[in-house]
This record gives sequence, C-alpha cells and structure tokens, in this order.
Amino acid sequence: MRVSAFFAPVRDTPEHVALAESLGFHAAWVYDSPLLYHDPFVVLARAADRTGRIGLGVGVIVPGLRTPVATAGALRSLSAVAPGRVRAAVGAGFTGRFTLGLGPVPLSALEREVLDLRALLDGGEAPHPEGGRPIRSMAVPGAEGAGSS
Repeated sequence: MRVSAFFAPVRDTPEHVALAESLGFHAAWVYDSPLLYHDPFVVLARAADRTGRIGLGVGVIVPGLRTPVATAGALRSLSAVAPGRVRAAVGAGFTGRFTLGLGPVPLSALEREVLDLRALLDGGEAPHPEGGRPIRSMAVPGAEGAGSS
C-alpha cells in the first residue's frame, strides 16, 4: 500500500515533507491556494533539497490561478531539482478560486487546461491564453528537466 501526505504550503512544510519521507510516505502533496498559502512550487523545491525519494506533488492546479505557461515552467523547474518525483493534479477548484470570489471552472475549461499543460510539458504546442496563437516550450541549454514526470 502507498500512503501520501497532504500539507498546506507554509514555512515549515519542507521539514514536514522530510519527516514524511523518513516515516516511509510515498508522496507529499501541497495545496495551490495563492491568497492563503506560500507558492507550492517554491515550498516543494525547498522540500526537494531536504529529501531524496518521496514524490512531490501540487494538488490541485486550478485553471485561472496561473496560466498553463506558468504552470509548465514551474513544473519543469521542480522536475529539474527532483527528477522523477514530481506529480501534479488538476481540478476545477474550490478554495483557490473561492478566495478570489469565483466558483469552480466548467469541465470544458478544466479539460482545456489539462490538454494545454500536457502539450507544453511534452514539447508540443498550446494556444496562448491571449489570442490563441500557438506557443511551445523551448529547449534551452542548462534548463534540463523539461517534460512531464
């Protein structure tokens, strides 16, 4: 059986993730609620420096809180410091959007977010949020870690 832990991304979370790893947890997940907590990608990058095995996940990524371009870049960066350990879940949102005075996104927006994010992480194209012009991730020397994990 695999057991994961879920944490609010706060100052001490990297130490809590290290403890979870020492206790044998399979993965540690953090929330993405920008108006309530710290940035989940920063917190998980700090946790990656303190761990070597435990999976590191953001849950859930919510359409409208950040663009697929920003999310893909953050996931690529995290993958560079924690290769093979990064996880992400995408959802319609509740807390993260509720704090902005918004309800959950429609299923069609959720589907579009997943498709765009996967395309960017896999080196394909996705429409730019402003105007729909196709964009893609570019391979830059020294920026390894691109691609989905």
